[in-house]
Formats: sequence, structure tokens, C-alpha cells
Amino acid sequence: MPRVEARLTEIEKNAWAQFCKTNGLRESDMLRRMIQRVVGRAATVMADDQEDEARSRKLTIRLSPTQERWLAQRAQEEGYPSRTSWVTAMVLAELHREPVLTEAEVAVLRESNRELRAIGKNLNQITKALNIEFRESDKLKREAIEALAERIEQHKDKVASLLSKNMNRWRDDG
Repeated sequence: MPRVEARLTEIEKNAWAQFCKTNGLRESDMLRRMIQRVVGRAATVMADDQEDEARSRKLTIRLSPTQERWLAQRAQEEGYPSRTSWVTAMVLAELHREPVLTEAEVAVLRESNRELRAIGKNLNQITKALNIEFRESDKLKREAIEALAERIEQHKDKVASLLSKNMNRWRDDG
């Protein structure tokens, strides 16, 4: 990306740094704003979009000590490694209206898929057995179907619980 440099005296540099700090902007962001004002916004819109895509942007929020403790507690309780990751997940979930899963939730869904594969294998074995042992099929059919139905119910409860927790995560009563 093209770059602009300027040599400043120590006094100019300190004044510039203080001016930018007072206005809550990095020195490079303040310089970009000044250039935009002088040459017009249209000339720099594309450059801003490219830079935004190249790196993530930091966003600062201010919370009271009580709010910060609440946020830290929620993040820990819900399995997020940090407050920042919890807030990021909350914002993304709201922006995209899609679940944002923790590592623990992803592990539950992986286990869910393993269970479904096992159930599918069991169904295949039952089908083969019914085709071979047609004399005992009523007893075999009933026992196998009851066992599979129980596993499916357990699986559904696990997934429903995960989805409910995820969908309600960001509500106040969390």
C-alpha cells in the first residue's frame, strides 16, 4: 500500500501526537482524515475499504466496574476464553442473526454427528438382520427400534438444549 512520510521537529511530533490523542485517533487515522478533507472523500474511500479488509479493527467500549464484572462472569460461565471473544461473538450473532458457537458447543455438535453415524450403522445392521432372521424379526424389530428411539430422543434433547442456550445467550436473563 502506498505510504506518505514527513519529517517533523521534536516539538511538531509531540504536538501532533498530543492533538491526535486528544481527538481519540491514531496519528495515521488523523492524517488520513485530513487528506480526505483536503482532496475529497471519493479519492480515499476505496483505500479505506481495502485497509479495513486487510486487518481487524479495534472497538473500545466503556463499562462500569459492575458491568465489567458481569461481562467477565458471563464470558467465563459460557466457555469463552476472554471478555473480548464473548463481546465479539455477541456482536456477530446480532449482526448476522446466526449462532456463534463456543468450542464446547462445537464439540457437542461433533459428538452429535458421531451419534447420528452410529444410529445409521445400527439401522443398517437391523435391516440386514431382519432380512436374514425373518423368524425372529418381531422380537428383534421391537427391541432394536426401542433402543434406537431412546438414543434418538437423548440426541434430540442434547441438540435442543445446545441451540436453546445459544439462541438465548445474549438476553439479559441469560
